[in-house]
Amino acid sequence: MMHLENIKKNVVIKVEIPEEDYKILSKIAKSKGYTLTNDYIREILIDAAEKGENMQLNKESIDQLSRKIEKTVQDLLNPFTQKIDELSSRIADLIESIEKDKEEKEEKPSPKEQKEEEIKTKKKTAIDILKEQGVIFSSEVQWLRNPDAYFKKLESSGAVVLYLDNERIALDREYWNRFKAKLDTIAIKDPKEVEELIMSEFGENGGKLFNILVKKGVVYYDEDLKAWTTSNDM
Repeated sequence: MMHLENIKKNVVIKVEIPEEDYKILSKIAKSKGYTLTNDYIREILIDAAEKGENMQLNKESIDQLSRKIEKTVQDLLNPFTQKIDELSSRIADLIESIEKDKEEKEEKPSPKEQKEEEIKTKKKTAIDILKEQGVIFSSEVQWLRNPDAYFKKLESSGAVVLYLDNERIALDREYWNRFKAKLDTIAIKDPKEVEELIMSEFGENGGKLFNILVKKGVVYYDEDLKAWTTSNDM
């Protein structure tokens, strides 16, 4: 049977230190083989107390012991806090450098942005507009003062211009080649179905172009080839 007088009583001593200091002490404790940080702190306190055990217990000796304990803990923390301060300083310098580079990049437009800006400020020519649209119908530019000169200018700039009775159609050469290549791949005979296929790739203007060319006989279905084709002179 255990005698109550043999039971050791524990006394709780509350010590408040900054959280960052505690984290550092925890790392030191683990490196020294301590499972609990509190055990390591207790060892520090006991060691400091034993070194001053011959001192008479009075206010002066207690203050001296407190300073000794504080110095012991501080000596342990100093190398780590110094490294943290150095790391924080490096991070601050790095962030400042990144922000500076970012500001410089934002202020200075890229070569692509400069080129796009030049294109925007440059007035578009008739051939530029044709390249964007692919096709221009004379029926849609009746507002021009001199439509004949407009289509002549497009033709002299490299555009394909079809003269179909009272309709003139200007075509970007690349657009026209893609249009004819697409027709070569279509074996469906029904013009309505073909129109839908053309519109899916060339939009409404492509469908309109196909209808006009079929009506004028420029585009037709070749029974022998089983495909749509254009007149030889096209």
